[in-house]
Amino acid sequence: MPIPEIINKSPKKSAFLAGAIFLLGYWLIGFDGITFSDDVYYLLAGRDFWNGTMEFNSYHFSTRWGAYVPSGLMGILLGSDPHRVSFISLLAYIGTLAMLVKILPKQYSPWVLVIWFSTQVYFLHFLTKVYPDSLLVFWTALVPFSAVFRKKHPLSASLGVIAGLFFGFLTKETIVFLAPFPVLLFLLDWKNKQLNRRFYLSLLGLGLLFGSAYMAYFWVEFGHPLYRFQSIQEGHYISEFTYADKSVWVMVKRLSLFPILTFVERSYWLWIVFAIPALVRLRKNPRSPEVEFGLAFLSLLCCFWFMSTNFQFYNPLYLNPRHLIILIPVLAFLISLGWQEWQSNPRLRWWLIVLIQFGVVISLVQLDWKMAGFQTLVGGVLIWKNLPMNKWILGAVLLVPALASIYYQGQVKAYPEFINSLRKEVKNTGNQPPILTNNFVHFSREVLFPNDPKAQELLLPIEKLDSLAPILPLEFRVYLYDYYRHAYPKEQEDIDRLEIFLQNHCRLIEEERKGKIWNRSFRMK
Repeated sequence: MPIPEIINKSPKKSAFLAGAIFLLGYWLIGFDGITFSDDVYYLLAGRDFWNGTMEFNSYHFSTRWGAYVPSGLMGILLGSDPHRVSFISLLAYIGTLAMLVKILPKQYSPWVLVIWFSTQVYFLHFLTKVYPDSLLVFWTALVPFSAVFRKKHPLSASLGVIAGLFFGFLTKETIVFLAPFPVLLFLLDWKNKQLNRRFYLSLLGLGLLFGSAYMAYFWVEFGHPLYRFQSIQEGHYISEFTYADKSVWVMVKRLSLFPILTFVERSYWLWIVFAIPALVRLRKNPRSPEVEFGLAFLSLLCCFWFMSTNFQFYNPLYLNPRHLIILIPVLAFLISLGWQEWQSNPRLRWWLIVLIQFGVVISLVQLDWKMAGFQTLVGGVLIWKNLPMNKWILGAVLLVPALASIYYQGQVKAYPEFINSLRKEVKNTGNQPPILTNNFVHFSREVLFPNDPKAQELLLPIEKLDSLAPILPLEFRVYLYDYYRHAYPKEQEDIDRLEIFLQNHCRLIEEERKGKIWNRSFRMK
């Protein structure tokens, strides 16, 4: 059977298959190494859990079981290489896409859904990473997906909603941003006199059952049913990404302008704009599945915008682009539902163009020429009213930054060059001088050199120079990875102190500078 005939005969299956193949391909070629950050903790926690050595304590990451137990299982099955372990993220993405395609009504294009699901830059970036946010994508989508079936299958639908919220919370607390969703759904069903009591009673009962069992565990294990929430509270610390400790003006900016700037800068703006037609139609004629996904989006958006991360004082969440990836499945679904709406409504289409150009203006003010050009291209496609195959042209435009990011990350990070160079440097651990290196490299040593404690011991962090200087041997090495300029610029202070120490107390023996790597050997004067 010819491919065009297969596509026309089974559009859902062909679109899902194409999307799954694309995600697999991106996962294979888009890996740019670990982030030297929280992913290191989750990789090690998953390993320790399945080895039976994981300790649950007051550090709130340690009880994010949903974040590291599945990834640890991947490590057992596929090996400890971080790229292989991130296969769990690929499974979460493909599982999410399968759910969305399954409930998409037949009159809507599954290709639109797949295109917008598979092209957001940050969404794809974390496809190859071991982070709870990637797994939370699945649990977030499961909640409105299950709610769609509340009238036909109230018991299984309520179980699906609670499973999404419960296992989502076990993965990362951000799932609480969906907590208003069941309440909003209840109010809407009650208003429309479509209340399914069996669903909501089951939802309440299962919620109490799962919640009680969860708190009972912490009561027995740690002495207090709210221990988990206490550990989250105690984990709060003041940084450049907190707001309660800043001025009123900073708080006002965070609650007004900053979210919009973030959506534009981090490439979420177009997804939000193109989801508006579905929300407009939802207001006029609320029906499933627009109701469920529309309410889910509004719940997430409002909580991302206003909800506090602290129980004792008001501190809104810093909008890290990684946190926002859970919006993409919901937005992609809404975009596919409203795709024909803006094409048949000239006024609505021009509103979209205006909002896109608003994003362009913001990018120009920020001197972000790439983002300004990207949004201008998308707006240009909308201006051409009768442009044939517009969804495919838009798909191609959306795909450009997604694919370009692979090349960009390769140039900025040069991870293969780094890992090969460092492994070569520590290959012979016998009587080797220690290596002073970037703090983030030292932090990641157990992931970079699993099952090789001697290699791990060779790496020393430059931030500990004051305490290390008196005990350094006569000869030692300095290995600096230039990626710090992009990801950890604050390490420049430690490097400056290191260079002063080297200049005053050491003599250079050997030096090699290649790409992102600066490798030197020194001898004490």
